[in-house]
Amino acid sequence: MCKSVFLMLPKKEGATECSLHRTISLMSHLTKLLLRIIMIRIRGKLRPEISNNQFGFVEDRGTRNAIFTLSMIIERAIEMKKDLYLCFIDYSKAFDRVRHDELCKILNSTDIDGKDLRIVRNLYWEQTAATRIDDEISEYKPIKRGVRQGCVLSPDLFNIYSEMILRNIYDLKGIRIGGVNINDLRYADDTVLLAESESELQAILDVVTDASMEMGLDLNAKKTECMTTSKNADPLHVQSNQQR
Repeated sequence: MCKSVFLMLPKKEGATECSLHRTISLMSHLTKLLLRIIMIRIRGKLRPEISNNQFGFVEDRGTRNAIFTLSMIIERAIEMKKDLYLCFIDYSKAFDRVRHDELCKILNSTDIDGKDLRIVRNLYWEQTAATRIDDEISEYKPIKRGVRQGCVLSPDLFNIYSEMILRNIYDLKGIRIGGVNINDLRYADDTVLLAESESELQAILDVVTDASMEMGLDLNAKKTECMTTSKNADPLHVQSNQQR
């Protein structure tokens, strides 16, 4: 039950580099069944810890809700003649970079039953995996980090992991809508940071970058982009990839 096989799926046709492939984990049906039972048991304990800004893998929410919310924020900012600065951050191999020791500390701080925690710890922390290419399978090796893509429990585990990072910017100024301060919107590991000025956006980005590095996640500078929306006649200019 602790064994799995990794398949490398190309993100685009003709991909030859490892970075252009997505790793999917194949597990036994018994393992999937057990993990689904655990997911149902612990989800009620994890969901209250997740911010309302998270739209990924959350009941009654999805990409359409996140896009609609961002559109409404942009429209309201333009209506109120406020400049809006946005930074779309991207993590390098986010699901594969999760540190097991940090994740264990986070789960221990929740109200999850100790028996369920031990099952999760044993299935993840003691796992071994092999890579299959065509019909050949490599030797099984221990996996020291990451949550398995293809596992029903991974989205919830990653959401609570990333929540600990984004909590560091909770009090930083973003844009205020209806008396509520909003400085980020998320869909799993895809995150947009929001602010009313370039300096405030940079301050939020600095905190996210440092907190992410402490948790083992690295921002992908090539895919991190910034944009602005404004009602002013002269367009605002923000340099892309402001990550330090």
